[in-house]
This record gives sequence, structure tokens and C-alpha cells, in this order.
Amino acid sequence: MNVQMLPRTIVGTYLSAARLPLKVVAKARGQQHNEQWPPSLAFEGFEAGVETVLGSLLRDDTMVEAGRLRQAKVAQLRRAAYLETVADSKRERADQQFAQRREHAERKRVDAHRRAQQREQKIEQEARQRTTSADRAATRKKTAARKTAAAQQEVIERRERAATVASLDREAQALKVQQEALDAAEKAEVIEESIEGTKEARKSS
Repeated sequence: MNVQMLPRTIVGTYLSAARLPLKVVAKARGQQHNEQWPPSLAFEGFEAGVETVLGSLLRDDTMVEAGRLRQAKVAQLRRAAYLETVADSKRERADQQFAQRREHAERKRVDAHRRAQQREQKIEQEARQRTTSADRAATRKKTAARKTAAAQQEVIERRERAATVASLDREAQALKVQQEALDAAEKAEVIEESIEGTKEARKSS
């Protein structure tokens, strides 16, 4: 075994042993395959630091290079985690803005529907008022027409009564004149009979 490989093996074994508790926790939480899990990233950074420092002390360029590569990987993972966090934040803000716009649009729709209902109710109320006014006007016209017709009928009936009374008066007057003529005729006949009787009586004597 190479002299430099022994410390490298020891460091690898130590780091692997130190990672075991983290693996158990990651598995329990379902994060064993998530390289961006913060505890895993922290330990990966710790491993990179150990490899870089010990590699420099031991003059092991392979270990130093492995540490630097691990540091670059950790940096990329942290950058990716940061970008994902930023994306999540932007997505959350966008979702909030969308929800707010949707809520605002829903309020506007409800307000428009309420205003439309109010307009319809107002139109219906005005139509009912116009209908009621027209009905009242029609009723007043009918009442006035009935009163006018009744007054006209009363005038006609009064005139007819007056004409009937006048006709009856004229007929009564004619009957009176006729009766008087009959009475006069009867008197004349009586007188004439009386005169004839007197003449006959004289002739007989």
C-alpha cells in the first residue's frame, strides 16, 4: 500500500463512520437521495474541508483535489438549492398574486351581478308603478265615463218624463174639451126635446 493511501483510507473510513448517523436520519425522513438536504450539504462541506486541509498537511494532492471537487459540488448544490428556493418564493408570490387577482375578479363579478339585479329590480318596480298609475288613471276614466253616462241617462229620462207628462196633459186637455162638447150636445138635445114636447102639448090642447 502506498504511504499516502493509508491516511487517505483512514480519513475516508472516519468520514464514512461519521456519516452513518446522518444516513439513518436521512432515511427516516425520506431524504436519503436528496443531495440538497441541508444536513447532507453541511456534512458534504465538512468532508470537503477535511479532505482539503488534511490533503494539504499530508501533501496528498489526490486528497486535496478530491476535497476541492467536493467543495465545488457542494457550491453547485447550494447554488441549486438557493435558486430552487428563489424559484419557490417567486412561484409562491405568483400564486398569491394569481389568487388575489382571481379574488378581485370574483368580487367584481359578484358586484356586477348584484348591480344588475338591483337594476332589474328597479326596472320592475318602475314598471309596476307605471302599471299601477295607468290602472288608477283607467279606473278614474271609467268612473268619470260611468258618471257622465249616468248623468246623460238621467237627463234623457227627465226629458222623457217631462215629454210624457206634457203629452198626458195635452191628452187630458183634449179629453176635457171633448167631454165639454159632449155635455153641451147633451144639453142642447135635452133642450130641443123639451121644446118639441112643449110644441106637441100645445097642439094637443
